[in-house]
Parts: sequence; C-alpha cells; structure tokens
Amino acid sequence: MSILNTLISTLVIIGLVWVSQSFRSIKFIFEKGGTILDFFKLSIFSMPAWLSISVSFGVFFGAFITFTKLQNERELIAMKSSGLNSLQLSYPIFVMSIILSSFLFFNFHVLLPKSYSFYKSYEDNLRYKKPQLLFNENSFFHIDQKTFFAQSIKGNKLSKLFIKDYSSKQKTTDIFAKNALFIFEKKNIKIKLMDGVKIISNQKTNPLIINFKQDYISFDQKQTKKPTRLNRVIDLKEYTYFDLISKSKLYPKSSGIYLAEAHSRNVFSLTPLIFCLVFLSLFLRFQHSRYDSIFNKFLIISSVFFIQITLFSMKNLITKFESFVYVFYLVPFIIIMTSFISIKYENVSISNLRK
Repeated sequence: MSILNTLISTLVIIGLVWVSQSFRSIKFIFEKGGTILDFFKLSIFSMPAWLSISVSFGVFFGAFITFTKLQNERELIAMKSSGLNSLQLSYPIFVMSIILSSFLFFNFHVLLPKSYSFYKSYEDNLRYKKPQLLFNENSFFHIDQKTFFAQSIKGNKLSKLFIKDYSSKQKTTDIFAKNALFIFEKKNIKIKLMDGVKIISNQKTNPLIINFKQDYISFDQKQTKKPTRLNRVIDLKEYTYFDLISKSKLYPKSSGIYLAEAHSRNVFSLTPLIFCLVFLSLFLRFQHSRYDSIFNKFLIISSVFFIQITLFSMKNLITKFESFVYVFYLVPFIIIMTSFISIKYENVSISNLRK
C-alpha cells in the first residue's frame, strides 16, 4: 500500500511541476515555430533537473497518506498489540526511502548532466531551426537587396513590418504592412503582407502610393545565412560532480558556486530518506500526544518544508562561504541519526514519560 501511495503521490507532484515548467517551454517553442513533438522532447530532457523535489515529496506524502490511513483504521494499534515495535513498522518506508535516495544519487550524478546537456543543445538547435528565426524583433535584416524590419515576431507571424526594396536601379519601393505571415516553400520563402501601404519612388516622377489588403514578396532561401551562433554558455547542471570539483580549483573566484552545485547533489539525494525518517519519528511520537491531530500533521509537514528550505539556504551560503560545505553534510547526518534513534527507542521513551 505504501508503494502505491508513494507512486501516486510522486506522479501527482511530477505532473504539477511539469505543468508549472511547461508554460515557459510552450511559450518558447511556439514563438520559435516549434511543434508539440519539440515540447515533449524538451520536457523529457529537462525532467531529471526537477526529479529531486518530485521524488522527495512524493515519498513523504506517500508515507504520510499510508500511516494516516493505518491510524484512522486502528491498524497501527493492532500491529503494536501483536508485538511489532516502531522500528519494525517503519521498515518498509525506511527501505523504500533508501532505494529512492539511491535513485536520486544516480539521477544527479549520471542522468542529470547528460539529459540537461541534451536539453540545452536541443533548445539551442530549436532557436535556429526555422527560417523565420533569421529575423529578429526590432532589428534590421538585409537580404536579396531588401531590408526588413519587424516590430514583433511570434512564430511565423509578424506585425508592423517595414520592407525597403532597392533591387531595381530605376526605382525603390517602401512597404509598410500592419501584419505579415511567413510561407515556406522548398526553394523560396514568401511573406504574405496584409493591410499595408506600398510607396514606389522614381527619380523622374512623383512617388506612387498604393494601399493594399494583401500582397506577396519572396526571396531565395539559399541566399539566407543563418546567424552565427555564439558558443553556448554551459549550465552548471551539465557538469558532472568531478567536473564541478575541477572547475572549483581552476577558477578560485567562482569556486563556491561550483562547490555548492557539486555537494548539493550528494545532500539532496538524501532528501527522501531525511523526509521519511523525520515524518516517522514525529508521527509515531504524536500518536501518544493529546494535542489535536490536525495540529500534529501541520507540524510534521511544516518541519519537512523547513528542512528543504534550510538545505537550499545552506547551498546558497556555500557560494559565498566555502567552509559551510562541512556543515552542509553535518545537518542531514544529524537529522537522520536523531530521527532513527527516536524511532528505535520510541517505545522506551513513551513508557518513561508515562511513569
């Protein structure tokens, strides 16, 4: 039952995180002329980056739901009456949290660097994938003896477009269009102009002004040159643990940033184990408490969130004070040992309190 509840809780949290992260990806993809397949690829490649929160809180809420249900149905009392102690009752959750912590360790050190590198590279390729990306908002682009300027570009749609055509020696043509649309063919790129004005200037005659509802302008796609790509900035998530340690020695001024990212992967891989042990130690002790159960549950959830916030805060401190690395490991170790001892000797402590 605990495995099923953990799986459901994890999937729900993954879904929530995925939805929150999707807004950025969807906006980027459709602005760059991508497809729904590009969206799913980016989602899959970015998933290991936020599995830490999903898995950690998934196993916590899975254990929370399981033990709350057992408590409400008086199953915990029956199990204890049959001779099972708190440590034995915690054993399934304890083993499951160790397995998931091991998975997170593998995720942070193996899956994350590779998947995030694929993610950033794919995002970079998507940025230069479509021909319309040759044009940038609020900047002039010259091609085929024509100059283009668009105030806004959304996918293959342009708004407030200006074109100056000086391909003819006898005349120049200025075109202003309220809206425009890219149309791609095998050899040519067409721009469909809508609601605009065309001004044809000739040195010998007065300018000819033409208002139009629709018009087309085309140019050879082979003549276009993709913008030169700058070397992509490598994200910290793309480095392995040993790469980060090497970078910290290579760049002393930024060593704290590299060390914080490297050691946080070890610490945050322990969060499923930390959350479960904290929950079990508090929940089993609160069974004997006279306080309201809603308050007890609120206190348990608050404790887990407080630990997560504390770990993130310590990671940020390491970026400025490298000596905090040792404390960064010491805090989870103290929490794990204190919680484990509390669970193991829970029955003894409660009997002493009753006396």
